[in-house]
This record gives sequence, C-alpha cells and structure tokens, in this order.
Amino acid sequence: MLEPARTKVGPRGRVTVPVALQRAAGLVEGAEVIIRALRPGVVIVETPQAVKDRIRAGISPTAETASFDAVADVRALRATDAARSEHLSTPQEPLHQPASGADPPSM
Repeated sequence: MLEPARTKVGPRGRVTVPVALQRAAGLVEGAEVIIRALRPGVVIVETPQAVKDRIRAGISPTAETASFDAVADVRALRATDAARSEHLSTPQEPLHQPASGADPPSM
C-alpha cells in the first residue's frame, strides 16, 4: 500500500493523480474512471472494472450469477413486481358473514 499523496484542485476543478498512485491503481493515460462523492471531503475514484468486481463480490457465486447480467436481473424483478401487482388487483372472494349471522356495520 502506498503512502497517501497530496495534490490540489487546480483551475477548472481539475485534480492531478500522482504518477505513483496511477501506477499502483493500474491507470494509464486515457483510462476511464468513475468518480463518486462518498461524503463531504471523501471522493472515490474507480475504474469501471473495479466497480463491476466490487458489485460481483457482494453477490454469492451461483450458477445463476456466473454470467452476471444486470439488465436481465432488473427485467426479472420488474416481471415479478408486475405479477404481484396483477395478483393484488384481481377480485378476491367476498368476506364471510360473521358467525352470529348479523350483517356487517354500514358506513
């Protein structure tokens, strides 16, 4: 692990990543990175592959996730939600009368 390095935010909000950190992170000129603010004062810089690896690490390795496809997963979740919504919107059997035979109170 490298020691932290100091740099400054320059004109137009640009930040230069020191060469030693670029090398340690495997960044080369023109490499795409994803930058996100974790909280005030903390910024995370990751390559798209690092993001994918981090997400995959949180998913248990099963036959279903061996070929991870986020789009297919979202579509499957939407289909499940649609089926649940459809089930909830179908008319249900009427409620049974109370055992006493009395009508339910009117509103």
